[in-house]
Amino acid sequence: MRRDHRPYWMHRAWEAYENAWVSHFVKAHFEALGPDPKIVRPWNMEVFGPNIRVGRALHVVTRSDQPVSFTVWSPGDVPGSITIGDCCFFAGGVRLLAGGSITIGDGALIAKSVTITDSDWHGLYDRIDPRPESKPVTIGRNVWIGDGAFVGKGISIGDNAVIGARSVVTRDVPANTVVAGNPARPVKELDPDGPYKTRMDLLGDPKGLNAFMENAYRDALKGNSTLGWLRSRLWPKAGD
Repeated sequence: MRRDHRPYWMHRAWEAYENAWVSHFVKAHFEALGPDPKIVRPWNMEVFGPNIRVGRALHVVTRSDQPVSFTVWSPGDVPGSITIGDCCFFAGGVRLLAGGSITIGDGALIAKSVTITDSDWHGLYDRIDPRPESKPVTIGRNVWIGDGAFVGKGISIGDNAVIGARSVVTRDVPANTVVAGNPARPVKELDPDGPYKTRMDLLGDPKGLNAFMENAYRDALKGNSTLGWLRSRLWPKAGD
């Protein structure tokens, strides 16, 4: 489809359905989930394990072939945790795997198919240990991690850093640094004074943003009809 043929009422109904799904099926699996979450197709999101806490305005986009999973493996008496700040974004295919601790700061952008894990999950010699070694992963504020990147155990990534697509991060990344490659190496330094525009700025006024988005959808879908949408689904034609 070249454009959205849905009538405005259908957009509103779909949003209400997704929000209700989050409230009924997803929220209960978090230790804490802040206000104003937006999860697209939330039935493709898995939250497993204890101590998973998220701040306000979580934004997750999933697809059936790109599920998102937040997983804490917490055997015995060593509880693991995932802690996510305010206004963070996670694209389809992201996996957070914590045996100990993963902490992600405010305003983080985590792109498609990123894996962040604090453990190798098996030892080189002992591959059946039910409680493998883990080392905390800490990701700062306003960090952008590109498509398909891997962040391994014990890594610290500083504020405003950028991790290039498909990078494998095996050592700490300083603040305001762009890294890329396998293993990831610095390729550029950013001005620490910016000025940066972040998701914290975008989502600083959730009610105002929601009103803006609704008006934008109303304008974009203006003139669409239920019959027109049905025709586009059953009998698509050039230009649809």
